[in-house]
Amino acid sequence: MSTLKADTIQSTGGGAATLTKQYALKMWVNFIQGGPTARDSFNLSSLTDVAVGKTNIVMTSAMSDANYAGSYFNNASGGSDQYNFGNDYAGAFGNGVATGGRTSTTIVTASWGSAYVDSGQVDATVVGDLA
Repeated sequence: MSTLKADTIQSTGGGAATLTKQYALKMWVNFIQGGPTARDSFNLSSLTDVAVGKTNIVMTSAMSDANYAGSYFNNASGGSDQYNFGNDYAGAFGNGVATGGRTSTTIVTASWGSAYVDSGQVDATVVGDLA
């Protein structure tokens, strides 16, 4: 059996290689709202605090359109632990509650309990086709 080792794989044209028959995450971020402060991320250009509980996430590389899939989790507390996963708090993803809704580069998120609240643990991911 052969072993392939590489630091970078590019297409024959020099750009990013196309993955076929699989969909890897195209963006992910773990952050604290209210700053907002990214703990770690991939394909993240910026986070913008729009208002309490509302954050715009901007990707470095654009998706092909605004019809990608994504997910969003928030714990809706000021702490960084995840103890209230099964609570009554909700996280809205790409719904336009902040500024302009979802585009090929921007996701709008919101954390809601009985009111908008800054979350200490927020995770967002995007899957789909890059432009």
